[in-house]
Amino acid sequence: MKLKTFTIPYLTDDRLEYAKEYLVNKGYSYTDDISSADFVLLPVPVKKYMFDNLEDKVVFYGMGDYKGFDYNKVKSFLLENAFLTSEGAIALYKENSNMSIYNSKVLITGYGRIAQALHKALFSMGADVTICSRSKESIAMAKFNGAKHITFDELKNKNNYDIVFNTVPHIIFTKAELDALDSEVTLIDLASFPGGVDTLYARSKGIKLIDGKRLPSRYSKKSAGFLIGKTVHQIIKEDFS
Repeated sequence: MKLKTFTIPYLTDDRLEYAKEYLVNKGYSYTDDISSADFVLLPVPVKKYMFDNLEDKVVFYGMGDYKGFDYNKVKSFLLENAFLTSEGAIALYKENSNMSIYNSKVLITGYGRIAQALHKALFSMGADVTICSRSKESIAMAKFNGAKHITFDELKNKNNYDIVFNTVPHIIFTKAELDALDSEVTLIDLASFPGGVDTLYARSKGIKLIDGKRLPSRYSKKSAGFLIGKTVHQIIKEDFS
């Protein structure tokens, strides 16, 4: 089955405009007519209603469990997206602070793909990085990569971090953990819903709390869109050639 013509019925996400550009540059043809399209490209995160009337189409989408191909589950996509996210996280910090990253004391909670990419970038910029994670593998990896390490219980201990990046997608910064932070800290929550911070208590304490969700689409729309296009092209080459 050859896939040559595609359509994008929901262009509310600017990344898809760039994904469209990438695919056209790779030789695919774009059409506004869904009936004549070989495949359909949907955004990330996708919504269930977007699949209406697409039963006979090959569909590429992000973040879901539907019939089709979820490009957000492709390992190469996740790895490159992690670096785009880490770059955006640093840009977000610089937009909201007049302090340097060099010599700053940084805590990263969690040590998945995004945290690892962020650690690598911050370390290269001269930050003093501490990782908070749970698994034995992540502890060993963090130390191997030059970071200090603490447990989640130790988040309750008084500390003097300048910046905290959270990547854990459940509430780990409750009253006790937030009371332990320095009053001048910048706390950037990168985790998906519901995030990792008790936002009401953090704001009541005057902590500078910054929402860091969906960073690739905020700072690197073209690169993020090209990454979607590249991943779709990769799937087509592997599954439809």
